[in-house]
Amino acid sequence: MNSKKSLQSTKTPNYSRIFRFIYQQGKISKQEIAANLDLSLPTVSQNLQRLQKNKLITTDGKFESSIGRRATAYSVAARSKVSLGLEVFAKQANLSALDLNGQEIATDTLKIQYQNSDVYFKKLCDWILAFSTHHKISTARILHLGIGVQGLISHDGQKVLYGKILASTGLTTEVFSRHLPYPVSFYHDADCVAVAEQFLTHSNQDTTYLSIGEHLGTAMMINNRIYSGENGRSGTMEHITLNTHSDRQCYCGRYGCIETYCSISSLLNADENLDDFMAQLAAGDLSITQRWNDYLNHLAEASITCICFSTTGWSSPAN
Repeated sequence: MNSKKSLQSTKTPNYSRIFRFIYQQGKISKQEIAANLDLSLPTVSQNLQRLQKNKLITTDGKFESSIGRRATAYSVAARSKVSLGLEVFAKQANLSALDLNGQEIATDTLKIQYQNSDVYFKKLCDWILAFSTHHKISTARILHLGIGVQGLISHDGQKVLYGKILASTGLTTEVFSRHLPYPVSFYHDADCVAVAEQFLTHSNQDTTYLSIGEHLGTAMMINNRIYSGENGRSGTMEHITLNTHSDRQCYCGRYGCIETYCSISSLLNADENLDDFMAQLAAGDLSITQRWNDYLNHLAEASITCICFSTTGWSSPAN
């Protein structure tokens, strides 16, 4: 019994390593996999068979060779599995489907007012199911639904620990999973942006991200992973105090947070939208230009503050 467990434990890492290596290389031969991962050819062959059986990889032609038989090329079967990503905002929700290579298959937006009610979550889930049906994405192909929310998330991704913007503190994935037939997890929206940037730029550097939108989001990546801290509150640099004498109140309840100086909400007046603001800026409106320059100055100061935060380990009072 113990020997079987031991054998299984050695198989799984090689299975994952081989799949990840094929994904990174795009197209590669069995011989190259064995040489680069320091694995025997029988081990590689066995795992390639398992990956093909699970429809995660496919043969992709032959490599050119001047001597001997041409080696078979393997690549990821990108469309065999799909992940769904949902962004939840106060007045709308955005949905995307991605293949195994991270390429977008389809996307849609639903205008809907956020509510902490089963009626709202049922309507959202019905829309997700209809989206999958419309784009012919079967349930069997869907690996997971990841939901980006404006809030801090538990380590297991199943609960919103702090969601002041949408008043979603304490929300669990059960409100979605009761209506959907696949796994569901929450993610801090700023963390999603950081991971996406790392993925698209193929970067493995330790990095601090500042995401600018209606509200600010910040995240730190260390050793190519999101650093969330012991309580899931690392990276909330938007709540560092930029001005201790400020009269600008943040949604967190404090005054003078970076959020109140550098978010798009802090730039625009209540009756403005960003497109109109930029049009007036391009037209040379003096009051708009002054407001824009003030915003850029605040953003520059905030960027320096965030860098100091991430390199010195300051602790934000909001945490």
